[in-house]
Amino acid sequence: MINTEKIYELQKYNFAAYDLLLYLDTHPDDKKAFNMFKELVCKYKKLREEYETECGPLEPYSAANFKKFNWIDSPWPWEKEGNA
Repeated sequence: MINTEKIYELQKYNFAAYDLLLYLDTHPDDKKAFNMFKELVCKYKKLREEYETECGPLEPYSAANFKKFNWIDSPWPWEKEGNA
Protein backbone atom coordinates (compact mmCIF):
# COMPACT_ATOMS: atom_id res chain seq x y z
CA MET A 1 0.00 0.00 0.00
CA ILE A 2 1.32 3.42 -0.90
CA ASN A 3 1.92 5.78 2.01
CA THR A 4 1.16 9.16 0.44
CA GLU A 5 2.42 11.17 3.40
CA LYS A 6 5.85 9.51 3.29
CA ILE A 7 6.01 9.90 -0.49
CA TYR A 8 5.47 13.65 -0.10
CA GLU A 9 8.19 13.80 2.56
CA LEU A 10 10.56 11.92 0.25
CA GLN A 11 9.77 14.33 -2.57
CA LYS A 12 10.45 17.34 -0.34
CA TYR A 13 13.86 16.05 0.79
CA ASN A 14 14.76 14.98 -2.74
CA PHE A 15 13.83 18.39 -4.17
CA ALA A 16 15.73 20.30 -1.48
CA ALA A 17 18.82 18.11 -1.86
CA TYR A 18 18.77 18.44 -5.64
CA ASP A 19 18.33 22.21 -5.39
CA LEU A 20 21.39 22.40 -3.12
CA LEU A 21 23.27 20.13 -5.51
CA LEU A 22 22.68 22.62 -8.31
CA TYR A 23 23.84 25.44 -6.05
CA LEU A 24 26.97 23.48 -5.09
CA ASP A 25 27.80 23.05 -8.79
CA THR A 26 28.53 26.77 -8.89
CA HIS A 27 29.60 27.24 -5.24
CA PRO A 28 31.66 24.14 -4.40
CA ASP A 29 33.48 25.82 -1.50
CA ASP A 30 30.31 26.72 0.44
CA LYS A 31 30.75 24.47 3.47
CA LYS A 32 27.43 25.45 5.06
CA ALA A 33 25.52 24.48 1.91
CA PHE A 34 27.48 21.23 1.63
CA ASN A 35 26.67 20.33 5.23
CA MET A 36 22.98 21.06 4.61
CA PHE A 37 23.16 18.90 1.47
CA LYS A 38 24.66 16.00 3.44
CA GLU A 39 21.96 16.31 6.12
CA LEU A 40 19.18 16.30 3.54
CA VAL A 41 20.63 13.29 1.74
CA CYS A 42 20.95 11.44 5.06
CA LYS A 43 17.33 12.21 5.97
CA TYR A 44 16.19 11.20 2.49
CA LYS A 45 18.01 7.87 2.67
CA LYS A 46 16.60 7.13 6.14
CA LEU A 47 13.04 7.98 5.11
CA ARG A 48 13.40 6.00 1.88
CA GLU A 49 14.61 2.96 3.80
CA GLU A 50 11.65 3.26 6.19
CA TYR A 51 9.23 3.59 3.28
CA GLU A 52 10.66 0.63 1.39
CA THR A 53 10.60 -1.56 4.51
CA GLU A 54 6.95 -0.67 5.10
CA CYS A 55 5.61 -0.40 1.55
CA GLY A 56 8.06 -2.07 -0.83
CA PRO A 57 10.67 -0.78 -3.28
CA LEU A 58 10.39 2.63 -4.93
CA GLU A 59 12.42 1.56 -7.96
CA PRO A 60 13.38 -1.80 -9.48
CA TYR A 61 16.96 -1.66 -8.19
CA SER A 62 15.68 -1.35 -4.61
CA ALA A 63 14.14 -4.80 -4.97
CA ALA A 64 17.67 -6.21 -4.65
CA ASN A 65 17.51 -5.34 -0.93
CA PHE A 66 14.72 -7.84 -0.31
CA LYS A 67 14.63 -11.64 -0.07
CA LYS A 68 12.53 -11.97 -3.23
CA PHE A 69 11.92 -9.82 -6.28
CA ASN A 70 8.95 -7.79 -5.08
CA TRP A 71 9.00 -4.88 -7.52
CA ILE A 72 5.70 -5.98 -9.05
CA ASP A 73 3.95 -7.11 -5.83
CA SER A 74 2.35 -3.78 -4.94
CA PRO A 75 -0.27 -2.01 -7.03
CA TRP A 76 1.11 0.51 -9.49
CA PRO A 77 0.37 4.15 -8.59
CA TRP A 78 -2.23 4.41 -11.39
CA GLU A 79 -4.09 1.31 -10.22
CA LYS A 80 -7.17 1.95 -8.11
CA GLU A 81 -5.86 0.02 -5.07
CA GLY A 82 -2.69 2.10 -5.12
CA ASN A 83 -4.60 5.33 -4.72
CA ALA A 84 -6.89 4.27 -1.90
